Amino acid sequence: MTEERLFRRVAQTSGYAFFGKFGAKLLGLGHWFLLFFLVLEADGFGQFSFLLAYVGIFSGLAEGGVSGILVRQLRQTDDETERRKLFGGSLLLLLLQGTLFWLILVVAYFLIPSFRVLVEPRVVLMYSTVILFAPHSACEGVFRASMQLRVPVYVNLARYGLFLLAINPGGPIDSIAEVVLAWWILMVSGILVVSFLALRKLPPLWKGVMSTSRSLFRDSAPLFFTRLATVFYYRVDQVMLGLFFADRPEHLGWYSSAVRWAEALNLIPAALMEGIYPALSRVWTESRSAFDSVVRRVWLLFVGLAGTVVLLLCLLIPIAMAGEFIEALRPAETPLLLLVIAEGFIFLNLLLFQLLVAAGFQQRLMAVTGTMVVANVLLNLWFFTTFFSGAGHTGAAWSTMLTEALGVGLQICLMRRFLGGTLDRISYLVLCVFVSACCLSLVLYLGLPFNSPLSESLQVVLIVGWLAWTGWLLKDEVKNLPGLFRQ
Repeated sequence: MTEERLFRRVAQTSGYAFFGKFGAKLLGLGHWFLLFFLVLEADGFGQFSFLLAYVGIFSGLAEGGVSGILVRQLRQTDDETERRKLFGGSLLLLLLQGTLFWLILVVAYFLIPSFRVLVEPRVVLMYSTVILFAPHSACEGVFRASMQLRVPVYVNLARYGLFLLAINPGGPIDSIAEVVLAWWILMVSGILVVSFLALRKLPPLWKGVMSTSRSLFRDSAPLFFTRLATVFYYRVDQVMLGLFFADRPEHLGWYSSAVRWAEALNLIPAALMEGIYPALSRVWTESRSAFDSVVRRVWLLFVGLAGTVVLLLCLLIPIAMAGEFIEALRPAETPLLLLVIAEGFIFLNLLLFQLLVAAGFQQRLMAVTGTMVVANVLLNLWFFTTFFSGAGHTGAAWSTMLTEALGVGLQICLMRRFLGGTLDRISYLVLCVFVSACCLSLVLYLGLPFNSPLSESLQVVLIVGWLAWTGWLLKDEVKNLPGLFRQ
């Protein structure tokens, strides 16, 4: 593929991904608003969030790292028979994993009495069956590998839009059981549509499927354990909040609301990586020098975006929270600010993770994600029992922010060891300035009076300085974008 065609494909794929994720996040915020303020309120929203988090752990484990390996393998071969065999093997492997982890979820739920206090069994059992549809991640992988995201994007947006219409106040849906049922029906319907179209696009080949599944399992095993740690890490704080504060579910409601807002920022790096990751996988096999050049330029872009988003929101969130309209959410202000800073680190963690996978070092990521899980659990235990024993949602946010910062440090160590020279001195300098700016913004928020003119003025100066500096670093990228993926 020529340089121009590759760039156009990357831009188009990232554009569709951004459009889809932006629309889904926007609609998701609409879901949150209706559920938190008008339908379920803080207590019910906390139960709903617990259910999504608990089932999400096992759903993520069922999908494992199969989809990522499938995308990489499909991108690296043009043989149609081999592509069909890979797809068939991934479907079988995901079906087995989905069944296994659904059974584990059911057993674990009935073994832990505190879980049954939060959400009744019939609701959990009904919603948990989405895990059995784990093969849909391979179907989405077919569209990702071909860098054609229109189908999954449109289907996902339709699902989110219909759910928003379904939970309008005054309608028949006004309990957590009905909300979960509507969510389940629309999710499964979207899965079936995407899967049907993927099967038509690339009919799987079942001959020798067992050997292909075993090969995919061996390749994806490191990513599976990484996924295990990652999914557990992203969900465990909400599950632990439910356990420690079962008699005060509003803590989980406040924290889950803050998480919803903060996670909306994920659409920026996630959308960009939809186009960048497949291209990087190809560039790595063709030219190390081109790979290094691409990584450095993408790194500057990601750090610049992360700093801009974090610093801007650290100024705007306290101002927005002063309004009477969202008074019910005010207890989540500090957790939201901490999670926004954590999202800045997530920008970088996501990029570093995909770089290492594209270069074939996915097995080295197991230690990183395992360490992050242990650190997050220990920090949550400490905050819940000692430092913020009466304000668990704030402690959970501190734990997340500190763990994400640790993850960046650990992955930088891996980059230096296995991809030495890929990130240069300027790359590390930009990272140090980003961390310093986040710390200074947090100090201004915690150390000065709420909404004081001095705090707001200093935050504005910080933002302007950051934009000027990163703008100068990225000034050549605007006119040289077509050369981003030079082969």
